[in-house]
Formats: sequence, C-alpha cells, structure tokens
Amino acid sequence: MDVVVIGAGIVGTSAALTLAERGVGVVVAERGSVAGEASGLNAGLISAGGWGDQPTIDVVLEMGSRDRYLDLSENRGHDIGLDTTGTLTLIRTEEERDWAEASVAAARRVGRSFELLTSDELVDLEPSADPALLGAILDPLAARAEPVAATQAFAAEAASAGAVIKIRCPVTALRPRGDGGWDVEIAQDDQIDVLRADAVILAAGPWCAELGAMVGVEVPIVAVRGQMWASAPQPLVLRHAIAATESSLTWALQGPSNTSPPNLTHRLGQRVTRHLYGRQRPNGQFVFGGDRVLTTDRTIDHDGIAVNHGHTAELLPLVQKLPPARTWAGLMPFSVDGRPLLGPIPGREGLFLAGGLASAGFGRGPMTGQLIADLVLGREPEYDLASLAPIGRVVDADQAR
Repeated sequence: MDVVVIGAGIVGTSAALTLAERGVGVVVAERGSVAGEASGLNAGLISAGGWGDQPTIDVVLEMGSRDRYLDLSENRGHDIGLDTTGTLTLIRTEEERDWAEASVAAARRVGRSFELLTSDELVDLEPSADPALLGAILDPLAARAEPVAATQAFAAEAASAGAVIKIRCPVTALRPRGDGGWDVEIAQDDQIDVLRADAVILAAGPWCAELGAMVGVEVPIVAVRGQMWASAPQPLVLRHAIAATESSLTWALQGPSNTSPPNLTHRLGQRVTRHLYGRQRPNGQFVFGGDRVLTTDRTIDHDGIAVNHGHTAELLPLVQKLPPARTWAGLMPFSVDGRPLLGPIPGREGLFLAGGLASAGFGRGPMTGQLIADLVLGREPEYDLASLAPIGRVVDADQAR
C-alpha cells in the first residue's frame, strides 16, 4: 500500500510515522517546511487531565498525544524540551472561581485529575503568580515541549522508518484514478511531478479546505489567526505553563454562534474576551499569546499583543517589566462546528481528512495522526470516532449549489 500525506505539521508527521512503522510506503508532501506553519508557531502546551473512568474522544486525543510525546523523549531519545510539570489556569474573579469549582468537580466525578487550588496553594506552587488571585485550576499531568523540535522529531522518526518527506512542493492537483487510487500532482524545483497513491490524507491545517475544493468537496475548516509574543531571555523562574480562566468562562456563557466557529476572542470585528496561555521556555524567554481572529491575514495586531501582554502582567506581575522582544502570527484550522474532522471523506474513496483541531493542534495532533493512520489501514478503531467523522459535515460542492 502507498499513502500520500499532505502536510508536514504535527498531524501529518505523526501519521507518516505510524504508517511507515507498519510497513506502508509513505510520501509526505509539504508546501513549505516541516513545522513551518501552526505546528511550529504555537506555545507548545500539551493538555492532559488524566484518562479518567470513561474517556471521551477529546480525552483520547489529549492523553494519547501526551503518550506519543513521552515516547519521543523517553524511548526514542529526542530532545524536544519535554516538561511534565503541569499547567495552572489562574482565577481572578469570584465568577471565575464558581465556574472553575463546578468544572473541576465535574471532571473529578469521572476520575480525572484536575485540582482546584486556593490562593495560598497557588502561590506556594507558583511564586510568580499575583497573590491577589483567588486560586487556580491545576492540571498536574499537563506537559509542554518545543513545537519545532517535536514536529521535526516525528518527521525524523518517520524518515528513519522509510517515509519520504518532500518539502517546498505544493500540491497543485488531486485526481482520482479509475482503479480507486489517487494521483497527487506536486510542483517542485519548477517541475511538475505526480505521486501515485492508494490513499491520501489531508493534514494541511486550514489549507484542507483548499485541497478539498480540488476534488469538489467543501471542507468546513476555516483559518483563524493566532498571535504570540516573546520576551528577551530571563532567569528561569516560572515553574508551570500558565492559562487564564476568563475566556473559558466567557465561551461557556456565550453558547454557539451562527456566524463563526466557537471559542474566538473576536466576533464581527469586536473583542468579546481576552484569552491567555503561555510558559517560560528553557532558554528563558516568556512566550505568551491568545487572540483568535477569523481571518487569513497574518498581519500582527499590535493592539491585541498589548492586550495579551497586559493580561499576562495582571496574573504574573513580573511580566510588567518584560516588554515583547518578538511577535509573530500563524493560521490555525478551526472547524465550523468546533469539533475535529477525522476519517474518510464521503464519496471520495481513498481520501481521508485529519484536521480542524483549532488551537489544540499541538496538544492533540500526535494521536490524531495515529488514529487517521489506523483508519487508512482499515483497522477497527479502539475508540468511538463517530462524533469526528466527516460524514454529514463535508459537503459535495455541486450538491451544495
């Protein structure tokens, strides 16, 4: 069997590794470089919370991905900067505290490992936190890693197992063959080449919609800009990855939107919440971000950077004296309904989709890649993937008109 994976981000490289280690011929076609898009531009946070008693598919993606990062670091010997200290989601108001208490109680009822900390307990664990905060949610199993190093490690392992990684070769056409296979046309070094495959995996982030259009299907994945800032290197003082409760509470109260994907910081051009996540890297840089704007424009919104920096400083006062030394932006793949898309594309035999992981691509991508590889190979999934299936969510473009 021969498979072409389109996209060398965290999902595509993980899928390629799984397939190659199972004896499948794999070519990864990447329009840019390995980890050149969202997989290499994020904060490197890996949510966990434990498997619990009856893990949902969201838990499977998070915990399964964590296990794959541990495998890269502990069993395969890759230095990906893995740190399993945990994540603190900081609580600023009484309303946030009430929401956090209910959320932690619900999680613990199903056997997950989240903890609700008091203000004193928070400052004992993270002395950099503002002592006026009301506490935090602790995810003790959460981890973090260096995004570029981790994604490149998956690619290196896949190549060692026999996969071919082709970079700077955008896909220019997808064509089904009469025998059930696919021809994938790529442009490389001013030449056109055709890759023949029995199956194709679309793992190209927000560009999955563009690829779907090549074969007449509408893929409900849109681009959302995220942006981040980094300080100059500082002495290592921040012990945990950090998030804020404000946006989670806002999104829980908002309910679904008919005009955009869920969990954005802006709707119809107006800010509806602040969102914050980040950490201190091993090189000493503070790296934080948060805004989620429905656009393909990568231009930095410096007002948004200022809002995020100010929010961080409210929670971690030492940040007040750490101005951004560098800023950047990337495009994240948000599905219209907020759920990932994982499985075969209906009506297009041999074409598979793995995308729509939104801002959690790094934390959920490795397991997503493993699961899509299993589906390509016809293996019975160990977990119920029905809620993620593209059936009914990917639309034939001709029928849609």
